[in-house]
Amino acid sequence: MIRYKNTPMVVVVLVPLRNGLLMIRRALPGGYQMLGQTWQEAGAREVMEETGVVVIPEALRIVTVETTPDRRLNLIFCQSPPVEHQSTFVHDAEVSEVLVVHEPVETAFPLHTQRVREFFEREA
Repeated sequence: MIRYKNTPMVVVVLVPLRNGLLMIRRALPGGYQMLGQTWQEAGAREVMEETGVVVIPEALRIVTVETTPDRRLNLIFCQSPPVEHQSTFVHDAEVSEVLVVHEPVETAFPLHTQRVREFFEREA
């Protein structure tokens, strides 16, 4: 039996919110695409699980696709249209904080940091 080691797909979502960008502590919302999900469904699910914010899967648009420098993950960076969310943020145990940033910030991941910077450059 042949066994293949496939590179996992992670969907990372840029969510414009409250004139800024929705983030979780040190990163953008995102996670693995599960078998049987579209990348859009995976992105919307991850945003909901990690922040409590609802995004419409069909409204997500690809910004870019990157492979991490160690070649262990493929990242689909996508963006939702601006969303309204006035209530408090709700998150799962994987997330320690949800916030909205209004300027570029350093994240735990260089590719995320680059996308955050480019988001604010496009919005300027």
